[in-house]
Amino acid sequence: MECSNKDILFQAAEAWMDLTRYRYIFTYGYKNKLYTITLGFTPSDFPHLAGFQYMKDIAAPRFSPNKLLKKILDGTVDTAPFLRAAQFENDVVPRLHAIMRLKESLDSEFTLFKYMSQFYSFYTNIKADYLISSHIDNTDFIFIINSQNGSASIEYTCCSIFEKTRRNFEEGQRERTLLKKERVHISTNQTDILYDRLSAKSEE
Repeated sequence: MECSNKDILFQAAEAWMDLTRYRYIFTYGYKNKLYTITLGFTPSDFPHLAGFQYMKDIAAPRFSPNKLLKKILDGTVDTAPFLRAAQFENDVVPRLHAIMRLKESLDSEFTLFKYMSQFYSFYTNIKADYLISSHIDNTDFIFIINSQNGSASIEYTCCSIFEKTRRNFEEGQRERTLLKKERVHISTNQTDILYDRLSAKSEE
């Protein structure tokens, strides 16, 4: 059965909160050198990634980005104004769907690109360092950028995420060869190796 918009908003918030328990480490090769991306997730990133900035026609509840995620989950914020926003269906829902799939996208096979917006045939104001393209049920585009928070454990964060529509953000991008993918549970420091061509190469 299809989820209502209220359910989608809650489920996306729940999925993002779950991701804050982890960080991912991606190792890729380029021109005979190894590079590492440490990707993390914070509660304060959720409102922007969910597309709340597009809902300018409503009087949305005023909470700090850091608190809004928790208040959606514990039911102490009225989400009805969000659902009435003119841009909710077109600009918010595709982002919520992608957020709900994000953990599965990162755990599964994806394509990693060095992000270079100058090679697009269309204009975008997205500023990012890398693009992850996932093809689970739909094509999801996940943009990540160097973090400004100074945390040693979170080098990169997501800066945009949405389902593919008419624009193909893979266009003209430079693929990088992913060699290793790790998921770290922050509280226990347990590391799950999700993909590893690096060890196989060292044994050759």
